[in-house]
Amino acid sequence: MIAVKIIVFDGECNVCDSFVQFILEKDKENQFLFTSLQSEAGEFIRKKYRVPDDLDSVLFIDGEKICLKSDAALNVLQKLPLPWKILTAGKVLPYVIRDTLYDFVARNRHKWFGKKQSCRLPTPQERKQFVETKADLEKMTV
Repeated sequence: MIAVKIIVFDGECNVCDSFVQFILEKDKENQFLFTSLQSEAGEFIRKKYRVPDDLDSVLFIDGEKICLKSDAALNVLQKLPLPWKILTAGKVLPYVIRDTLYDFVARNRHKWFGKKQSCRLPTPQERKQFVETKADLEKMTV
Protein backbone atom coordinates (compact mmCIF):
# COMPACT_ATOMS: atom_id res chain seq x y z
CA MET A 1 0.00 0.00 0.00
CA ILE A 2 1.27 3.46 -0.87
CA ALA A 3 0.79 5.47 2.31
CA VAL A 4 1.02 8.97 0.83
CA LYS A 5 -0.82 11.24 -1.57
CA ILE A 6 0.81 11.07 -5.01
CA ILE A 7 -0.05 13.08 -8.10
CA VAL A 8 1.07 11.38 -11.32
CA PHE A 9 1.23 13.79 -14.24
CA ASP A 10 2.39 13.99 -17.85
CA GLY A 11 5.90 15.43 -17.58
CA GLU A 12 5.78 16.74 -21.16
CA CYS A 13 2.50 18.65 -20.81
CA ASN A 14 2.39 22.40 -20.15
CA VAL A 15 -1.09 22.14 -18.62
CA CYS A 16 0.04 19.37 -16.27
CA ASP A 17 3.15 21.33 -15.33
CA SER A 18 1.03 24.39 -14.56
CA PHE A 19 -1.22 22.22 -12.36
CA VAL A 20 1.82 20.86 -10.49
CA GLN A 21 3.24 24.37 -10.02
CA PHE A 22 -0.15 25.57 -8.75
CA ILE A 23 -0.34 22.72 -6.22
CA LEU A 24 3.24 23.31 -5.05
CA GLU A 25 2.42 26.97 -4.44
CA LYS A 26 -0.95 26.46 -2.71
CA ASP A 27 -0.20 23.33 -0.65
CA LYS A 28 1.50 24.89 2.38
CA GLU A 29 1.39 21.54 4.24
CA ASN A 30 3.44 19.77 1.54
CA GLN A 31 1.01 16.87 1.70
CA PHE A 32 1.52 15.72 -1.91
CA LEU A 33 4.27 13.91 -3.70
CA PHE A 34 4.65 14.13 -7.47
CA THR A 35 5.93 11.85 -10.19
CA SER A 36 5.66 11.95 -13.96
CA LEU A 37 4.02 9.26 -16.05
CA GLN A 38 7.34 8.94 -17.88
CA SER A 39 9.40 8.19 -14.74
CA GLU A 40 10.23 4.76 -13.36
CA ALA A 41 7.92 5.51 -10.41
CA GLY A 42 5.13 6.52 -12.81
CA GLU A 43 5.48 3.27 -14.75
CA PHE A 44 5.45 1.28 -11.50
CA ILE A 45 2.23 3.02 -10.39
CA ARG A 46 0.58 2.41 -13.76
CA LYS A 47 1.33 -1.31 -13.48
CA LYS A 48 0.43 -1.59 -9.79
CA TYR A 49 -2.98 0.00 -10.33
CA ARG A 50 -3.49 -1.57 -13.77
CA VAL A 51 -3.80 1.79 -15.49
CA PRO A 52 -4.04 1.25 -19.27
CA ASP A 53 -0.95 2.38 -21.19
CA ASP A 54 -3.06 4.55 -23.47
CA LEU A 55 -4.71 6.44 -20.59
CA ASP A 56 -3.43 9.98 -20.84
CA SER A 57 -4.66 11.51 -17.60
CA VAL A 58 -3.53 12.91 -14.31
CA LEU A 59 -3.76 10.27 -11.58
CA PHE A 60 -4.18 10.89 -7.88
CA ILE A 61 -3.39 8.16 -5.39
CA ASP A 62 -4.41 8.57 -1.77
CA GLY A 63 -3.46 5.38 0.04
CA GLU A 64 -5.02 2.60 -2.05
CA LYS A 65 -7.63 4.87 -3.62
CA ILE A 66 -6.85 5.94 -7.18
CA CYS A 67 -8.64 8.72 -9.02
CA LEU A 68 -8.43 9.55 -12.72
CA LYS A 69 -9.25 12.53 -14.90
CA SER A 70 -11.66 15.08 -13.39
CA ASP A 71 -11.98 13.07 -10.16
CA ALA A 72 -8.21 13.27 -9.70
CA ALA A 73 -8.09 17.04 -10.18
CA LEU A 74 -11.11 17.67 -7.97
CA ASN A 75 -9.88 15.39 -5.18
CA VAL A 76 -6.53 17.18 -5.16
CA LEU A 77 -8.26 20.57 -5.00
CA GLN A 78 -10.41 19.31 -2.14
CA LYS A 79 -7.26 18.82 -0.04
CA LEU A 80 -6.12 22.43 -0.55
CA PRO A 81 -7.09 25.27 1.78
CA LEU A 82 -9.83 27.77 1.04
CA PRO A 83 -10.56 29.38 -1.38
CA TRP A 84 -9.21 26.63 -3.70
CA LYS A 85 -11.29 23.92 -2.05
CA ILE A 86 -14.42 25.73 -3.33
CA LEU A 87 -13.51 24.65 -6.87
CA THR A 88 -14.62 21.15 -5.93
CA ALA A 89 -18.16 22.40 -6.42
CA GLY A 90 -17.54 21.01 -9.92
CA LYS A 91 -18.42 17.61 -8.43
CA VAL A 92 -22.08 18.54 -8.75
CA LEU A 93 -21.75 17.99 -12.48
CA PRO A 94 -22.34 14.41 -13.56
CA TYR A 95 -19.16 12.40 -13.93
CA VAL A 96 -19.80 11.78 -17.63
CA ILE A 97 -20.00 15.52 -18.37
CA ARG A 98 -16.88 16.33 -16.31
CA ASP A 99 -14.81 13.60 -17.96
CA THR A 100 -16.07 14.43 -21.45
CA LEU A 101 -14.83 17.99 -20.95
CA TYR A 102 -11.60 16.68 -19.38
CA ASP A 103 -11.00 14.34 -22.34
CA PHE A 104 -11.63 17.16 -24.84
CA VAL A 105 -9.00 19.37 -23.20
CA ALA A 106 -6.61 16.41 -22.76
CA ARG A 107 -6.85 15.50 -26.47
CA ASN A 108 -6.05 19.04 -27.52
CA ARG A 109 -3.67 20.22 -24.79
CA HIS A 110 -0.43 19.72 -26.74
CA LYS A 111 -1.88 21.48 -29.78
CA TRP A 112 -3.23 24.38 -27.73
CA PHE A 113 -0.53 24.74 -25.07
CA GLY A 114 2.49 22.91 -26.53
CA LYS A 115 4.87 20.44 -24.93
CA LYS A 116 7.53 21.16 -22.36
CA GLN A 117 10.89 22.02 -23.86
CA SER A 118 12.43 22.52 -20.43
CA CYS A 119 11.25 22.47 -16.85
CA ARG A 120 11.65 24.89 -14.01
CA LEU A 121 14.06 23.40 -11.54
CA PRO A 122 12.38 22.74 -8.21
CA THR A 123 13.68 24.40 -5.08
CA PRO A 124 15.48 22.09 -2.63
CA GLN A 125 12.28 21.88 -0.53
CA GLU A 126 10.13 21.10 -3.60
CA ARG A 127 12.66 18.49 -4.77
CA LYS A 128 11.82 16.43 -1.68
CA GLN A 129 8.26 16.13 -3.00
CA PHE A 130 9.25 14.49 -6.31
CA VAL A 131 9.57 10.73 -6.61
CA GLU A 132 11.49 9.28 -9.54
CA THR A 133 12.20 5.61 -8.89
CA LYS A 134 10.37 2.46 -7.88
CA ALA A 135 12.75 2.17 -4.91
CA ASP A 136 11.63 5.60 -3.68
CA LEU A 137 8.01 4.44 -3.82
CA GLU A 138 8.76 1.16 -2.08
CA LYS A 139 10.16 3.11 0.89
CA MET A 140 6.70 4.64 1.31
CA THR A 141 4.75 1.38 1.43
CA VAL A 142 3.48 -0.35 4.52
